[in-house]
Amino acid sequence: MHRISATSGGWNQSENLTFIEQTPAPFVFITAADTDIQTLAAVVPKLPANFPALRVANLLQLQQQISIDSYGEQVLEHAQVIILRLLGGRSYWAYGLEVVQEIVQRQGITLIVMPGDDGLDPELISKSTLPLGVVNQVLQYFSEGGVENIVNAFKFVSDICLDTSFNFSPPQGVPRVGLYNWGLEDGDKGTRTKILPHPPIPSSSHSLLSKVGILFYRAHYLSGNTKVIDALCTALVQRHLQPVPIFVSSLRDPDVQAELSEFFQPKDSEQIDVLLNTTSFSLARLETEAPQLDLWQKLNVPVLQVILSGGGVEQWESQSQGLSPRDMAMNVALPEVDGRIITRAVSFKTLQTRNPDLETDVVVYEPVSDRIEFVAQLAANWVRLCSKAPQERRIALILANYPNRNGRLANGVGLDTPASCMEIIKALQAAGYLVENAPTHGDELIQRLTDGVTNDPEGRDWRPMRQSLSGEAYQEYFASLPEVVQQEISERWANHRGAENTEERDSVFLSISGIQLGNLFVGIQPSRGYDIDPSLNYHAPDLVPTHDYLAFYHWVRSSFGADAVVHVGKHGNLEWLPGKSVALSSNCYPEVALGPVPHLYPFIVNDPGEGSQAKRRAQAVILDHLTPPMTRAELYGALQQLENLVDEYYEAESLDPSRLPAIRDRIRELVIAENLHKDLGIEDEKDILKFESVILNFIGGYLCELKEAQIRDGLHIFGQCPQGRQLRDLIVAIARIPNRYSIGITRAIATEWGLDFDPLTTDFSTQLSATDQQILATKTQNPCRTIGDAIEILEAHAAHLIEQLLTLP
Repeated sequence: MHRISATSGGWNQSENLTFIEQTPAPFVFITAADTDIQTLAAVVPKLPANFPALRVANLLQLQQQISIDSYGEQVLEHAQVIILRLLGGRSYWAYGLEVVQEIVQRQGITLIVMPGDDGLDPELISKSTLPLGVVNQVLQYFSEGGVENIVNAFKFVSDICLDTSFNFSPPQGVPRVGLYNWGLEDGDKGTRTKILPHPPIPSSSHSLLSKVGILFYRAHYLSGNTKVIDALCTALVQRHLQPVPIFVSSLRDPDVQAELSEFFQPKDSEQIDVLLNTTSFSLARLETEAPQLDLWQKLNVPVLQVILSGGGVEQWESQSQGLSPRDMAMNVALPEVDGRIITRAVSFKTLQTRNPDLETDVVVYEPVSDRIEFVAQLAANWVRLCSKAPQERRIALILANYPNRNGRLANGVGLDTPASCMEIIKALQAAGYLVENAPTHGDELIQRLTDGVTNDPEGRDWRPMRQSLSGEAYQEYFASLPEVVQQEISERWANHRGAENTEERDSVFLSISGIQLGNLFVGIQPSRGYDIDPSLNYHAPDLVPTHDYLAFYHWVRSSFGADAVVHVGKHGNLEWLPGKSVALSSNCYPEVALGPVPHLYPFIVNDPGEGSQAKRRAQAVILDHLTPPMTRAELYGALQQLENLVDEYYEAESLDPSRLPAIRDRIRELVIAENLHKDLGIEDEKDILKFESVILNFIGGYLCELKEAQIRDGLHIFGQCPQGRQLRDLIVAIARIPNRYSIGITRAIATEWGLDFDPLTTDFSTQLSATDQQILATKTQNPCRTIGDAIEILEAHAAHLIEQLLTLP
């Protein structure tokens, strides 16, 4: 670890040990919010000339214990008043708070501790050394925000703590929600209730057609950190969209949500069609049974998560992960819980100026123009999709194909993909989409796809080419790509189709696998190049796509003109192309291929990890589908015969012991014939001949475990609910698993019956207690000796309960 000397303000992206160098001052203000620092930079010139000196430190630069200790010795110990704003509570800076408290107590310094947002945090406030009423008034100044309120906050604290007479004014209210006057000079910006024209309006006869909402934090508005919001508004207007930028204090405030609904869903004018949200965290409350997503449900529009990164642009450009862990948590992982569509990072922190009075750097969000353009175009494409009549919408269904053989066409984990495609086609037809000459069933769909060109090299050259992209058109598109992308693809794959010169290249036609059904295209996702070079690793993260790959997606977007792309089933290869993990750049291949197109992805519900790749790298809306129907494995053939013999053995023990040797011999023979002794951990067959009772228990427990094992019972068809026994067994399988609201159905039954074992964690071969055997004897006529026997009874009763629920009128 290296020691780095840094100026305060948090503008040091190094993860090494950092020391903040400042001179002491009577006032010290510590915060994690750059907007606080921006506001304070505007506050200092408005304070009286004789106001005590003020120092500001960014808490993010005080993360290591040694840097906290150093800052405490050099600066904090010499202060008269320390104001600390902690976002996230005490636990986010526990050691730092302890150091500050120890210094305050030893030096007799005044300490004011406040939460970093508008929420109440009695634990934090109680760490202050001033009376509660005084701290609450300081908190009110900062909660209302704005330069004038913060000026008066410092006058108030100085008069109370340092016995000065600066004559402060009380806190002035600032709206929690407001419509931002973008595009005006700083002095003219403010809140208003009616939408007025914004410069610059594009020079076109078209009027602004649809409204796009923009949500951003009130703190950015109050500190003047709105350059990125202005850039988003400008990009939307250039696409003939009307921006509605709204600042908010917190999305979780019910009053704020009510006001937002009035702005975005006015009774006297058009509602928004899409929402760009730049706020962090999630609206959903994971600690409650209901998700608390009323705001999004009421708005009922696509919500695009726009990332304002807390890192620098150089860091983003140089690193493959795209965002820091902190950014990932706040701006991607938590917003995903709400179902927001993850887009791009459109701005990064940059040093605006060094403030000599505060001895700190002032950092602002600097927009990145091409990322702004991508998000604005994605919003425009969602607006276009939503505003078009169904019969005019053009949709592309893309089917995975790995390995690149026709026998693996339309593979999706747990999904009957051909049948699911047919369900999607039927649903589109019923909704009014123009679908012509549609197949009647999944087999016909596959037959028609394989009648034409596919990824399968066998017979590829003689199959008909239903659609293609000319070499000339492809070359024009290829030339428009970023230079680094052109270079990487050319170095790996040379010219497309191996053409050596321009004349040969332009005469080549790149085939597009799939069939057109009116305004619906069903295509086969192209290979990443493993058929061309079999030595390549399928999961190689640095293998750039082929010319044919890019030609396919370019044709889908430009020639076919898809309004939306749907990849059907887990999983394709687009989201695994080279590039950043999240917050992609224009050089990242998922973006190169797909572009800013609305993207939907039916994906199996029990694999959110892989689904998140498509969400984060290809702006996908995951449409969760059920797992295949799940059921108990049961026993068949020799295993069923073995279970019957074990039951017969225990019955003979009490009724006819003379039969035991013959039954033992048959059990031994069957165990050896089926090689079950190896599964039971008995390596030597001679040990079976000893036939101790413990081995018989192992056999019984092993058979029960096999019988109760959860297995797939067929494939799921998207849009269809399992029926009959499959539905019952699937519900039991889901209800069996405990969660924060339920202990699980078999545990609940065991508890209700008074059984003294855990059906989810106990060894199946364990003998039941006498009390449990007596209880189960009142529930079934079958003998119950082991916990495995009891679990079978619990499972049967659970299935019976679910059947009763399913048959209710």
